[in-house]
This record gives sequence, structure tokens and C-alpha cells, in this order.
Amino acid sequence: MQSAVYSTAFFNGTVQSMGTTIVALLVVALIDKNLGLLIGVILASRQFLTVTMSVFSGTMMDNFGTKRVIVAFGAAGVISALTYPMLAPIFGVEFGSSLQNPSILFVCSIILVQMVSGWSEATAWIGSQTLVGQLMQGQPIYAGRMTFVARIGGFLGPPAIGYAWDFWGPWGGFGFLAIWILGGMVAASFLPDTRTATQSSRNQSEHKISMDSEANPIKTSSYMETLRLLLIPAVALVIMVTVMRQTGSGVQTSFYVVWLGEHIGIDGSTIGWLIGAANGASAVAALCTAPLLKKYSAHWLLILMVTISVVAIAITPAFGTNFGTLLFLALLGGICVRGFSQGLNLPLMMIILARNVAPHFQGRVSALRISFNRFGGLLVPPGMGALADMEIVGGLTNAFYIIGLAGVFSLGCLSLWVKFSPSFKKN
Repeated sequence: MQSAVYSTAFFNGTVQSMGTTIVALLVVALIDKNLGLLIGVILASRQFLTVTMSVFSGTMMDNFGTKRVIVAFGAAGVISALTYPMLAPIFGVEFGSSLQNPSILFVCSIILVQMVSGWSEATAWIGSQTLVGQLMQGQPIYAGRMTFVARIGGFLGPPAIGYAWDFWGPWGGFGFLAIWILGGMVAASFLPDTRTATQSSRNQSEHKISMDSEANPIKTSSYMETLRLLLIPAVALVIMVTVMRQTGSGVQTSFYVVWLGEHIGIDGSTIGWLIGAANGASAVAALCTAPLLKKYSAHWLLILMVTISVVAIAITPAFGTNFGTLLFLALLGGICVRGFSQGLNLPLMMIILARNVAPHFQGRVSALRISFNRFGGLLVPPGMGALADMEIVGGLTNAFYIIGLAGVFSLGCLSLWVKFSPSFKKN
């Protein structure tokens, strides 16, 4: 069972970083890099369906089985990945043309594929995270191992897709992405049926409600049931951290790649190696989760790691633009520091949710976290693009710093709430 769970995480856990990397390369090859707001909107559109539909995806996992959902959405991911390189020929656009006035229909087509691809990728990754709570009871050692394997996939996948892009262009890059997603589908086919694992928890919950039917005369919808989980302080903490975490992750999946490719002149394979190195650092950090939780509170460790991850990506422009050995080492060090902190904060979030939410709600609470995560991802790229376009801001360089400061300030306010909250003092 562990082998099947970890294998799905190996493939599903890195589709976002692989997909966002080559989509950013594709967009700046088709659209003028100076159209910052438009590029930001296109890149952010990947999160739209994830934000609006992930709770229903989680409900499907709880009701119909996580295995079936991963396989179904994996198939949608394969189809959408192969659709990307077809768009330019269909609309008569040449790769590398950097259009200054792209047609609305062309832009809308890219956005549509982005939404389907993003939702499919996110749902499959939600499924892998849900399995930790459904089949492994959220134990730190298993959450750490799952994250470790996912980050190993993240170490290998981005460089490989970068080489595929450099050697074979868009068809090579997106074809490799389709094959990678297919690997996640094959791994999911070996999973056990999770409906058995969640049925006893659901029965106990329904029995408790039936014993007090007068106090619960109305059956709430799955969506409202999921939103009520926000009343649990630990769940509210994870959700707020998730949104603030996007001030770093939203930058990495959008204008970080644009900065490296267009402002420094780094090729796709080198960008892939930088992102892969970050995931390698994440893999090492994930194995430290269980030992660290024996000494430190999960919520304080989570806030600290997210703060470090935001700062590490926000300072990227400070390293300069003259590419050479020193700049490469600085970029490598910054992204690895970020990767290490990311490798800790993901299992910490899964552990906190698994400890505070019943097994038959694991799919929904994981989907709720992803929804808010991608909601932040939906806001950051357009916001950053708009900042970069403002003369008063001074370009993309200062936009990095402003987004980073906003994230750190928000995390500081959250720390004050945690410090004075009675719920966390009990923990």
C-alpha cells in the first residue's frame, strides 16, 4: 500500500512545477514579455477551476474513492497537456513570435486549456495527499516519507522537462509532461479502495447526528459541511498559512521563470535544474519532519518555514542579472533554502489537518486547503504583473520585493493571533 501511495506522489507531486515552468516558457515565446498583466492573467488562470471546484473533487474522493478520481483526472491532464502545443499552429502563430497584440480568441484558448490542466493536476495531487489521512492516519513518519518521494520526483522531473523543451521544443516538453502524468495514473491503479477506510468513520458520524436529530434538522450540503471545518482553529491556521504561502509559490510558478528566462537569459534545462535542486532540498527536509515534531510545536514550525520560503524567493532580483558562476550559485542557494522550507511546511500542514479532522473528511479538507492555496496563486501573478507595469513601482524587480514584504507582514499578523489564541496554548 505504501509503495502505491508513494508512487502516485512521485508523479502527481511535481506536475505543477513542471507544467507551470514550460507554460511560462511557452507564453513568453508567444506573447511579448512587456505585457506583464496579460502574462500574469494567463499564468494565473491555471488556478481558476482549482479554486472553484476542488471541494467537489475532494467530496468525490470521500464518496467514490480516491483511486478512481486520480485516474479520471489524470486522463484529463494527459489530454490537456497535449493540447498546449496544438494551439499556436491552429491560430497560425509561430513559436518565438512574441506577439505585441495577440487575438482575444487565441488568449482565451490558452486560458481554457490552462484551467482544465490546472484543475486536473491539482485534483490528482489532492488525491495523493488525501491518502495520507485516509490510509495512514496522518502519522508524521508517513507524511514525511510521502513528501520525500514527491520531492524526489520534483528533483528529476523539472530538469528532464527542461531538456525536452530545449531539444524538441513545445511538443517535446508537453509530450514529456503527458507521459509523466500517465505514470501517475498507472501508479494509482495499484491503490486499494479507500471507501472501506472512510466508511466506518462516516457511519460513526451519521450515528452521532441521528441521536440528536432535533438539533440537526437540516442536512447541510457537502460544500457547506466543508466550509464549517474552518471553525476548527487548527484548520483555520493551515488555510491562512496556505494563502500567505502563495506570496512565494505564486511568484515561483510565474514571474520567477520569466525573470530567469527573459531578464537573465537562462535556458529551460538550467531553469529545470534550479527547480529540481529545490525539490531535492525539499526531499531531505521532509525526512526531518518527525524528529522536529518531537521538539517543536507544529504550528510554530509551520509559520517559520513558510516565512523563510517567501523571503528566499522574494530576494531573487537582488542577486543581479549578469549570468555567471557566482550568480548561478546565488540562485541555487536561494532556491534550495526555499526548497528546504517547502519540504517541511507541506507535511506539517497534512499532519495538522489529519490530527484535527475525521477520516471521512480528509478528501474535503485537503481540497479546501488546495482551493485556498490556488486562490492565492490566482491573485499573485496578475497582481505582480500589474505592479511590474506601474511606473511608480519601478518594474519587475521591485514587484518581487513588494510581494515578499506583503507575505512576511501577513505571516507576522498570523503569528500574533496564534500567540494569543487559547486553542494553540493548549497544544
